[in-house]
Amino acid sequence: MKAPVTPTPELRRKAERDTILSACTGALGDATLTDSAVIMLFAAMMGAGDMFSMLTTAIMPFMNGALLIPMAYLATRIGMHRMVVWACAISALGYFLIVATPFFGSWGVAVMIITLTLFAMLHTGYVACWFPILDTILTPERRGAYLSKMRFWWQFSSVAFLFLVGRMLPKEPALWQLQLALLAAAVIFCGRTFFLARVPVFVQEKKEAFGFRDGLATALGNKALTGYSSYLFILNLAAYGTIPLSVLYLKNHLKAPDNIIVMISAVTFGGMLLGSLWAGKIIRKIGVKASLLAIHGTFWITNLSLFFIGEGNTVTYSIITFFMLLYCFTYATANVVTTSEMMALATPGNKTMAMAVCGSFTAAGGGLSRVISSLILGAGILAPQWSIKGVSFCHYQTLFLVYAVCIMFAAMLLIIVPAVVPEGRYSYTKE
Repeated sequence: MKAPVTPTPELRRKAERDTILSACTGALGDATLTDSAVIMLFAAMMGAGDMFSMLTTAIMPFMNGALLIPMAYLATRIGMHRMVVWACAISALGYFLIVATPFFGSWGVAVMIITLTLFAMLHTGYVACWFPILDTILTPERRGAYLSKMRFWWQFSSVAFLFLVGRMLPKEPALWQLQLALLAAAVIFCGRTFFLARVPVFVQEKKEAFGFRDGLATALGNKALTGYSSYLFILNLAAYGTIPLSVLYLKNHLKAPDNIIVMISAVTFGGMLLGSLWAGKIIRKIGVKASLLAIHGTFWITNLSLFFIGEGNTVTYSIITFFMLLYCFTYATANVVTTSEMMALATPGNKTMAMAVCGSFTAAGGGLSRVISSLILGAGILAPQWSIKGVSFCHYQTLFLVYAVCIMFAAMLLIIVPAVVPEGRYSYTKE
């Protein structure tokens, strides 16, 4: 373990550069492996059905929801820096194993799911350490500029890589071509370990007022925070399955070419990038309450619009791309609102545990959204085809309609969000 050193302006700036580089290389790998069309097409080409293809995108958020708090505790026991470096290094090995899964023949899909699960568990260890490590590096006056810069560059690198992959792939790529794309992402992903290992351990000038157990009890006892976290769980449960379902819909029902699907996936990440850039301005302009209402409205309109798109051609591919971009733009805005409200509701001196608790609720909702959707698709519960007055709909469109209804239900829970209905006695700070 590294010996703690006294932070200087030069060391802080160097640490900032290394963490931004680690964020770019790591996020590019994460996005390609767990949240893009590449891994879904790769799984499908290996013989995975709709259920397992969608499940590949569900494992990461589900594990974050289940293990974020235990991993935060483990990090306090063995050290943040030691844990984050080892977690990233072992997950990189798992990444290469996933790339090699076609060599396992009929066991390939099973090996992929198992390895993705282990990868997601290790990634949760990284997430648990990431913000506490940044807190030791950043001074208050540098925090806003750094987070904006870091978020922009990791999202830009992910968009650029996925778009390049989409441009290079043919309309119907062979398995080895998708495997090569994942291999390139795996090699780049190793940069996360390399750059994080270069970050020094700084001497802590002050610590949070609460220890782990007291902090957890304080966070769970904060009714406003737990109520808000519960709302986020329901919102993500309703809204987080739309993007991977859109990929399956494009691939299996609308028959879009694989390279087009990958490029649409890149544009989707571009929506996240634009949302991160504009979210602050939107919130300052219309406020948190109006932002939350607009988020629900956009999620609902998008799913309902996708429900009515039943044919695959250049026009409908463009329309779906627009809605997927809009959806991710909105989701990025929602993430900014979430962080802002979470920190406002957290008990002073307990910010780290508040983030772990709120993050667990949020990720669990997103993971369950995709797990439940994958089980529904795999079980064949929904009718493959049905019609209303001669207009046919498939089971993918049915799920879009279900999402739209669930988002309307989640909007009813806005009454427990203090920014929307500021009633009751609770801690609410703007620090």
